[in-house]
Amino acid sequence: MRISIIGTGMIATEVITMLKTEAKGVEITSIFSHSNREKAQTLAKLNHIERIYTDYAQLLKEDDADFVYIALVNSAHYEFVRKALEAGRNVIVEKPFTMTVAEAEELAAMAVERKLYLFEAISPLHMPNFRLVKESLTRIAPVHFVQCNFSQYSSRYEQYLQNDIAPAFSPELGGGALNDLNVYNINIVIGLFGRPTATQYFPNRGHNGIDTSGVMVLSYPTMTATCTAAKDSSSPSFIIIQGEKGWIRIPTTANEFSSVEIMEQGRLTSYQRNAYESRLTHEFMDFKDVWERKDYGQMEAWLGNSVEIARIMRSPLQAFRSNQVGPVQDIC
Repeated sequence: MRISIIGTGMIATEVITMLKTEAKGVEITSIFSHSNREKAQTLAKLNHIERIYTDYAQLLKEDDADFVYIALVNSAHYEFVRKALEAGRNVIVEKPFTMTVAEAEELAAMAVERKLYLFEAISPLHMPNFRLVKESLTRIAPVHFVQCNFSQYSSRYEQYLQNDIAPAFSPELGGGALNDLNVYNINIVIGLFGRPTATQYFPNRGHNGIDTSGVMVLSYPTMTATCTAAKDSSSPSFIIIQGEKGWIRIPTTANEFSSVEIMEQGRLTSYQRNAYESRLTHEFMDFKDVWERKDYGQMEAWLGNSVEIARIMRSPLQAFRSNQVGPVQDIC
């Protein structure tokens, strides 16, 4: 599988390293940057990438990659995915999928209409550790409570306080704790338990209105899940699933998901099923496998999940961004 890298930021750099060191059968054909050619040249030289583009239309016309991988600021996802689909290109796009439900639905429809592959990169959903948790829920059932906490004091928070706004803290560019961190927690809860009956978002607002931290509550008929994320403070990150017969704990950030602990009948067992060093490898290997096997049904299922997550996240987020005071509620 041949991939063109769209972007030169931290996640793009991490993906390039992973593809070069762990992802067998994947080749990087080119790298694109519309604003930082020097960074693109450095990455290309370090990783032996032959072609550099600063014109996206030219890349879509000339490059022979099987997929473009879009790792730009969140607000740019829709435009770059749409242009790629219009050019007949398969796409892998970083989370979050889009900024609005309408954008998510439009892109999904475009991909299906053209029989193109469109994947959202949500790393934990493709990990063996996640599958283990899903398979183990019956061991502790019925489940009544889930707690997720993904809190990391941002390296850009101090400059944010000085009114130097990085994309991670820009409402216009799709930043904030919900989009950058809590999206992982929410994907995991939905991936394990399906669509909630209602959601509420309790954000802490920064000086420019961005959610520097917040808690989303997902309500189910017999269960409640709380998803906490913070860029303005730190905490041990974890996921705990509480059932009547035991509990399951992931003692890491939601995007790492590197180990699982299961307490059942008074006995604690630890598991580490992930096969790669990088947290990103499993998802790209899954994308490669589905594409090579032409398993379009699996792609459509994943794409449908991305649209569903957009519906669950976007209504509370848009109400929050419109300066609604207090908690933001949505009946799903």
